[in-house]
Amino acid sequence: MRFVIVEDEIWIREGIRKLLPKLDEENVIVGEAENGVEGVEVVRKENPDVIITDVRMPVMDGLEMLEQIYAEGCKAKSIVLSAYSEFEYARSALRLGVTEYLLKPIVMADFSEAVERVKFELEKERKRHPKQIGSLDQVMKNILAGDFLPEEEVTEYLNKEFGLDGQLSLALFVSYFEEWSDKKCDRFIRKIKMIFSEKPSISYCVIEDEKQKEIIIIIYNYAKNQNIKRWIQGHFLQKSNDLDGVAMGWAESPDIFNLKDNYEEVEQYLEWNILLGSEVIISCPEIQRVQTSLCVYPLDIENQMKTAVCSNDPQKIKKSVEQFQKYFQNGKIYEPKRIKECYVRFFWAMINFSKEIGNFNFEHFEQRELLDRITHTKTREGMKRITIELVERLQRTEEQIENLNVKRAVAMIHEFYRTGITLDEIAAKLGITPEYLGTQFHQVLGVNFSAYLKQFRLNKAKELLLGTQLKLYEIAELIGYSDSKYFSKVFKAETGYLPADYRKIYK
Repeated sequence: MRFVIVEDEIWIREGIRKLLPKLDEENVIVGEAENGVEGVEVVRKENPDVIITDVRMPVMDGLEMLEQIYAEGCKAKSIVLSAYSEFEYARSALRLGVTEYLLKPIVMADFSEAVERVKFELEKERKRHPKQIGSLDQVMKNILAGDFLPEEEVTEYLNKEFGLDGQLSLALFVSYFEEWSDKKCDRFIRKIKMIFSEKPSISYCVIEDEKQKEIIIIIYNYAKNQNIKRWIQGHFLQKSNDLDGVAMGWAESPDIFNLKDNYEEVEQYLEWNILLGSEVIISCPEIQRVQTSLCVYPLDIENQMKTAVCSNDPQKIKKSVEQFQKYFQNGKIYEPKRIKECYVRFFWAMINFSKEIGNFNFEHFEQRELLDRITHTKTREGMKRITIELVERLQRTEEQIENLNVKRAVAMIHEFYRTGITLDEIAAKLGITPEYLGTQFHQVLGVNFSAYLKQFRLNKAKELLLGTQLKLYEIAELIGYSDSKYFSKVFKAETGYLPADYRKIYK
């Protein structure tokens, strides 16, 4: 709602200004004034939905101001504030048709209830009087939101003002953009206008909804035997690369007041883009008749992914993920919700496995955020972007260490950990004392030298246990433990499992 505040006490005016957006983010203050004379000018200029005014003000009081602007035809609702409870003020306010009358000091709960009642009254009037809304796209927005009642007055208005004949065909074409940008949407709308320029007899209305990341086209007054959907789809397929990350849905409606139900139905099925891609306009109720297959990916794909993660080879990781994605394009038809569930299971396995073997790129990664993104994406492109981001996180990066001594020490650990290298040996190579190196190591990395070396070796052991078929004694030797029993003891103390048990559980 659009508000004008007329109040001579600045602290009250500021309080109302701060409070209104908190009650509803769609509340907007379009003007303010300190007295009734200024208030008349602001109301004339801004034409608000609601006027909040004090009664007693210098130059012209609030009730005089309301009387003047209502005489001029202003239809705004009004909330009157008064420090006086005399009957005459209340009676004057009621005579003017004031919507709400509140006494000062203002009680927040009373003010909030008054604003809600005003909003309710405005919505009731708009449902009965669509002409107040204005343009066709505004009318259609309200119909899709369910804010217009199916009354004869509305249909007569739409027919008279916009030529929307209820006897002719009506269709809803919804396009969802995974990544919304003004440039991409402008290009899309230009394409729509170019297509419809070929058939000037067909009427249409374009609605942009940035919040929902959608462009909605209402198409009407075309002959029932015209296959408008196929015609539009044919034009778009000429340049389908423009549609990456766009899910398009279609429904035909028996009348204008079924549009809301049709819109909700289209919204429900837009995620079929994940399976069908952007080359298809998803049509209701055709999609409801589709027979789907059981959606369960082979466990072998997950095992190959684990092997690839262990190798820390970007190409192998990428290949294993691509194999997983291609599984859902094998000619069978899977329900999109089930595909999403498979992605969640596969990604969860990747993340937890990567964490288990010591990939620290997930330190600031919110798994719940990943689940939410998969749940809400509606396009194949959206799933692809989430996958790329995850694969990039799986590619291990070295610690960014500024201290040169510590940086060189870490490099030596990574190179010589198999030989049982010691702090004394590294310090000698660097030309500093072991005590000085140990202090710097702890200050920079937050752990002491021996703890870092042990953890690094155990992470390598996990990789070898899960990514190879090597025997335990071979693994122990490869990571710098000459005694396999001692290695098993250290491993169990760190993980809670013996190496053999760990391999059975996680492989």
